[in-house]
Amino acid sequence: MAMGFSDIDECAGNICSFYADCVNMLGSYRCTCFDGFNGNGLACRDINECNGENTCDPNAACINVLGSYDCSCRSGYLGDGRKCTDIDECVTLNICPASAACVNTRGSFYCDCGTGYIFNGSKCMDLDECTIGRCSPFSTCANFPGSFTCECRAGYRGNGITCEDLDECSLAQQCHSNALCTNLAGTFNCRCQVGYSGDGVIQSTKACTDIDECKVNNPCHVNATCLNTVGSHTCTCKHGFIGNGSRCEDVNECAEDGTCHSRALCANIPGDFSCSCQQGFSGDGFRCQDVDECALSNGTTCPPISKCVNSPGAYVCSCMNGTVTVLCSCLHRPGQGFRLCQSPCSYRQTQ
Repeated sequence: MAMGFSDIDECAGNICSFYADCVNMLGSYRCTCFDGFNGNGLACRDINECNGENTCDPNAACINVLGSYDCSCRSGYLGDGRKCTDIDECVTLNICPASAACVNTRGSFYCDCGTGYIFNGSKCMDLDECTIGRCSPFSTCANFPGSFTCECRAGYRGNGITCEDLDECSLAQQCHSNALCTNLAGTFNCRCQVGYSGDGVIQSTKACTDIDECKVNNPCHVNATCLNTVGSHTCTCKHGFIGNGSRCEDVNECAEDGTCHSRALCANIPGDFSCSCQQGFSGDGFRCQDVDECALSNGTTCPPISKCVNSPGAYVCSCMNGTVTVLCSCLHRPGQGFRLCQSPCSYRQTQ
C-alpha cells in the first residue's frame, strides 16, 4: 500500500521574527529581516540609520523610527528634511526695532544695534564694555552711551585695551644715588645700599645717608680701631696685635729675634712688650751697658787685701799679698799665689 507525504508550512506557525518575511519552501522555510532591520530572520534588530549614512540635509535633524528614520529641517530652515533652505527672517516686517538693522544668517538672524549697543530681545540697550572686560585689567574703564574709554593706570603704558608694566628703573633716575631701584608690577621700590639708611627716594628728607658703623654698632674687635668710610667701614688691629680687624690676636714680640738687647730680658704683655736689662747691666732694655761694680762704692766693693776685678754683668774680688780665702776670708799660703775672695769676705794674714 503506497504512503502519501505533504509539506509542512512552517510560516503558518510564525516561526520567523515579527520584523521578518517568512517564505515556505518544500520541506523547509526562509526568514528574511525587513528593510531597516538586521539579523538572521529569526531575530531582527532595528538599524539606527541616524548613526550612519542617511539622506537627511546637513541642516536637518535625523529621527530614528522602528525600521526607518525621518528627517526634519532645523529651526530657521524650510523643507522636507531631505532638502532644507534658509529662511530669511529679515523679510518679516518689524522683526527688529527701527534703531537696529536686521542681519540674516544661516538658520537665524540678529538685530544689529550698532557699535556700543546690544539687542536684549525687544530693544537696543547700551553695552557696558567695562563689565565685559574690554579694557586691560591694569587700566581704568569708563563707560559712556554707545562707547567707553580705557586708560592705563600709573606704572603701566599702552592704549588701555592692552597695558604693559612700565620699568621706572630704566627711565630717569628715580632713586637716590646711594640706593638700588627694583622694578615691580605697576610701581618700583627704592632701597638704600648697605652702609646707608633712609627710604632711598631721590627727593626725600629721609634720603640715603651714611651709617657710622663705628658708632652705631662697632663691628670691629676690641683690640682693633674702627674707621668709618662712605657707605662702609674698616677695622685695623691695634699696634701689638695681628689679624683682619674683626679678629685680632696678640703679637708675641719676645718670640722675634732682636726685639730687646742681648743682655736684656723680654716680657710680653697684651698688645705690647717690655725690655729690662739683666742684673749687672744698665739701660732701657734696648741698649744695655755693663755696670762697673768696682768703680762704685768708693772702692769698698771688695774687702781689704783684695782687688776688685770687673767682668760683663758681674765682678770678682782677687786676694792680694799672699792671702787666700778660707770660709770667705783671705789667707796667705806661700807658693800658691793669689786666691779669689767675694765680698763681704773677712780676711786674715798668715804669720
